[in-house]
Amino acid sequence: MRLAVSHTTRFIYSARVVETYMELRVRPRDDARQRCLKFDLKVEPKSRVSSYRDGFQNWVHYLSHLAAHQRVVITSRSIVETGVAAARVIDGFPEDFLQFRFPVENVAGVRRMADRLRPAGADDVEAAMDALALDINDRFEYEPETTDVYTGVREVLKLRRGVCQDFAHLYVAAGRAMGIPTRYVSGYVVPGGDRLGTAASHAWAEAWIPSRGWIGYDPTNPIKVGPQHVAVAVGRDYHDVAPTRGVFVGRAKEELEVDVRISEVPG
Repeated sequence: MRLAVSHTTRFIYSARVVETYMELRVRPRDDARQRCLKFDLKVEPKSRVSSYRDGFQNWVHYLSHLAAHQRVVITSRSIVETGVAAARVIDGFPEDFLQFRFPVENVAGVRRMADRLRPAGADDVEAAMDALALDINDRFEYEPETTDVYTGVREVLKLRRGVCQDFAHLYVAAGRAMGIPTRYVSGYVVPGGDRLGTAASHAWAEAWIPSRGWIGYDPTNPIKVGPQHVAVAVGRDYHDVAPTRGVFVGRAKEELEVDVRISEVPG
């Protein structure tokens, strides 16, 4: 499947600010399951943009704008080929994805979930992680604006509701509590059917399955990750993969607008 992705982020300030510095993770990954065929990044006001790959091999673009301004608009456009055949996806070190830190918390509710679904042996890991995605989808309600990117797993367990990043964090926490390396993934999902999380950036998780490598699970929908998903970045949790983060100098309130559009490219 060949997909076109457009992602626009607008930062609007209540007063003029200076010395904006931003770090972006918006370029889709190149890995064994997908290829980024084309990528274009536009920043207003015009700024010099540089890039590097972080420790998880995500593309990171960074920019600074020193002069006074009252808005920043970032638009990325990508063409991505998904569904590339791959017997195994083995990038990275699974051991990096066993530790807990906020918002992926090792709390009693997570341990109870892990104990219910814990695989008996290596041959049962994939079935256990399938069951975990279904369990989260069945027991938690998708409800926008009930949480934010700073909400931890403990609060999600209490609320019994949330959005894609909350369910991905919960999935990651339970997987690690079973002793299974599990990592957080940011990206996009193609609209269609009853899929949730298509209006903005989406989030899911990948678990390390013996003999198969990294397998993606989307507990929001709940499905295994397939050609309808475009992965942008992987990490220990949301804070490793945030699409934008930055600082500025000035006394102003910030308003954020995000517009994501994804569609299949004909032919």
